[in-house]
Amino acid sequence: MHLEAPDVLWVDFNGATNLDDAKRLLSIVQEVAVDGPVFVVVDIDGSVIDKAAREYFSKESSPERLRGVIYVGTQRLQMASAKAVAFALYLTGRLKGDVEFVTSGQAARELIERKRAKAGAAR
Repeated sequence: MHLEAPDVLWVDFNGATNLDDAKRLLSIVQEVAVDGPVFVVVDIDGSVIDKAAREYFSKESSPERLRGVIYVGTQRLQMASAKAVAFALYLTGRLKGDVEFVTSGQAARELIERKRAKAGAAR
């Protein structure tokens, strides 16, 4: 994980993502979002999110800390797991920002810039 100023947390999951990983990520999001909500960009290619981690993300995510979540990946199994988390977040009302799916880190950067521009134009 690394924070890119002013408000983007980049996360790269490799291999199995378990409950401890989910707890660690949400703890870090809590720390970096102290000054305001952040975009969380999660690279999920080559990873698998186990059921306990998906449930934890769904139950414990704080919408006031998230401007949006962007999943980067192209593998179907990983995208299905990410969509399950996103769907649960929407159902529980724990996500106020968008959940987006892109195929590359560059596409994530471009999406964030479009969202920033749109938010700036709305002011």
